[in-house]
Amino acid sequence: MSGAHERGPREPSRRPQLWRGFRRARHALWLLLALLVVAGAGLHDSMAHSLLVRLLWLGAVAVLVGYPLRYLFGFRCPRCGGIYLATGGLRDFLGLGRILWANRCGSCSLPAGHAGPPSAGELPESRPSN
Repeated sequence: MSGAHERGPREPSRRPQLWRGFRRARHALWLLLALLVVAGAGLHDSMAHSLLVRLLWLGAVAVLVGYPLRYLFGFRCPRCGGIYLATGGLRDFLGLGRILWANRCGSCSLPAGHAGPPSAGELPESRPSN
């Protein structure tokens, strides 16, 4: 399978590529949702009068939105290896908010785009290194 679906922490050299794919999938989802609203408004009259158009529309929405969602739901955290967007709660399945806006891992709280825990040299002066 692809690197986004492997379990466990990633090697540091591939982390920027993984985050780039995550951002692209999230931006693609945002763009698709906006385009689907515009297209849905334009096709409203056709869908109101034709069952075939409604069924084709539903199929197109499922395919178009399903592709970036599949990537986002399968994206693993580079630090802990858990599913990045999952919190383990029921809200993972009920809301679109976590998919569109979450910027931290649901398991270890790694911020989006970061490679993992900071090294001792990157810690702020006020925080002692262990």
